[in-house]
Amino acid sequence: MSLSKLDMNNREENHVEESNGVDVSDNIHGEVTIITPPPSVTATSLLTKHHPLKHRWTLWFLNDKKNLEWTERLKQVCTFTSAEEFWSIYDNIRPPSCQVGCDYNLFKEGIEPMWEVPLNREGGRLVIVLERKNSDLLDVMWLDLLLALIGEQFGKDTESICGAVCNIRNKGSKISLWTTNSSDDDTNKRIGEVMKAQIVMPRCTPGSKPFVQIRYEDHKAVQQKTSSIVPVKFVL
Repeated sequence: MSLSKLDMNNREENHVEESNGVDVSDNIHGEVTIITPPPSVTATSLLTKHHPLKHRWTLWFLNDKKNLEWTERLKQVCTFTSAEEFWSIYDNIRPPSCQVGCDYNLFKEGIEPMWEVPLNREGGRLVIVLERKNSDLLDVMWLDLLLALIGEQFGKDTESICGAVCNIRNKGSKISLWTTNSSDDDTNKRIGEVMKAQIVMPRCTPGSKPFVQIRYEDHKAVQQKTSSIVPVKFVL
């Protein structure tokens, strides 16, 4: 049956209600429901609608110019407040795998990606180390973490998160979430479990063990380390 014939039958059998400017054809045979949007809803208005984020986020970039001081290498890129602004930024920067020797940092507005600032000083990080053999996963795992972060996938524990860091190195890269209180094990473990579910397990074969661990490191312990080994508070 053509659409025009079906429409003719519907006109004879259906009862049409008008509610709040929307016409709904209620087919007694349950075949077709036609919804006409109100005149105020247009394709242009749908495409230009912004979806605000709960928090304002700032992207930072640390370049690989080792001849400069660390603070000179760190640059604030921009702050965004909506999902659309995030994608307009992300689609116009190089992915981490193309920035060896550099760092990407995404932190709540007003928090610099430094150990010394007040909200980071007593905190720590949940860190994943990606060996070179898994370097092909760096870009997608970093993006998944950013989406989980700005999309409030950590729930109320988002308030305990300062930001995310991606350290890109030839010998192996790191993806980490910085939290504000290294002593709050319960909160940090909950955050780590979400991190694991969002960016690690989707890359694993069903029934297999995760190919990487998530470990929690205290910022002070990292700063005071005397070797390449950093004390770990817990592992997920």
